Amino acid sequence: MKILFHLAHPAQFHMFKYVIKNLTNNGHIVKITINTKDILEKLLKESEFEYENILKKRRKKNTKLATFFTLIKKDFKILKTQLKGNYDLFVGTEGALAHVGWLLRIPVLIMDEDDIKVIPEASLITFPFAKFIVSPISCDLGKWTKKKIEYNGYQKIAYLHPSLFIANKNIVKKIITEDEKYFLLRISGLTAYHDTGVKGFTEEIIRKIIEILKPHGRVLISTERKLSEDLNQYLFKTDVSNIHHFLYFAEILIADSQSMCVEAAIIGTPSIRFSDFVGRIGVLEELEHRYYLTFGINPSDPEKLYNKIRYLLGIYDLKLIFHQKRDSMLHEKIDVTSFWTWLIENYPKSIKIIKENPDFHNSFINN
Repeated sequence: MKILFHLAHPAQFHMFKYVIKNLTNNGHIVKITINTKDILEKLLKESEFEYENILKKRRKKNTKLATFFTLIKKDFKILKTQLKGNYDLFVGTEGALAHVGWLLRIPVLIMDEDDIKVIPEASLITFPFAKFIVSPISCDLGKWTKKKIEYNGYQKIAYLHPSLFIANKNIVKKIITEDEKYFLLRISGLTAYHDTGVKGFTEEIIRKIIEILKPHGRVLISTERKLSEDLNQYLFKTDVSNIHHFLYFAEILIADSQSMCVEAAIIGTPSIRFSDFVGRIGVLEELEHRYYLTFGINPSDPEKLYNKIRYLLGIYDLKLIFHQKRDSMLHEKIDVTSFWTWLIENYPKSIKIIKENPDFHNSFINN
């Protein structure tokens, strides 16, 4: 089988890297196309993946109009790639894949972990054109549920499961001393289209968090925003590809990033997310209320945030407890990498099997 993957973000490289390796090792032809985004190209080069950058220039503005024109460019580039390579199946998260697949009648598997109410515009320009949407059980696709191929897991298990990700303390020791406790504060830029009107940390709140944490350890700030000069002493400077190692050994993550809080849960680090998205994302709701691996606080109640930090600081053996919770959660979840590999390389037979037996994904359970 010839399969086309399009990667639009570094997180998607992590998400698919083991699946792509499996498919290649199993004799399938895999083509990777990308567009320039942060360190995506660097990650591919370091891992010795062959790829084609079909959109080398990043858009200068993040307006809806600029996003629309970028999407049109991707449509034409992927169309050109397909006419040249004649691929059997498209896989990714990109709307352009769905458009070209629909136009040329090429089946498209869109991998999604966001509820439709969180990404209404992206779902509108993507889901109608996709053949199937591969998504966790806890993810609400609304009217597109009829296209859903659901599985009992999360996307980030595909690269952060303990069998795949081994945290390296030596990377952390370049910044943190051997026995030094530290806390990770992640501040997003909140510049994506779906972040419009979304509130996060103010600098007053950041300073109060630091005041609470400093007696207990070092504070590291990873930020996409420019902060005032007095906060620069806390800035976390390392290769972005190392962030998961720092996340693993951190005592607590405090973030307005939904994605990083899911990653923290998968590797057993307690996290508090401070965001307007609290209560709106199915995956995080399950991780919070079923597995107790993260805590959501609305930005309208910073005092609740401070109290939750104090509460976690007062728990003896906090990391051990959360690692045990993580292990319990993973024991109930499937091997996402193996499931995706099976689904892709056995398409369309795999879809027929799932339609006839919706619980078939549980045969990939991590026991």
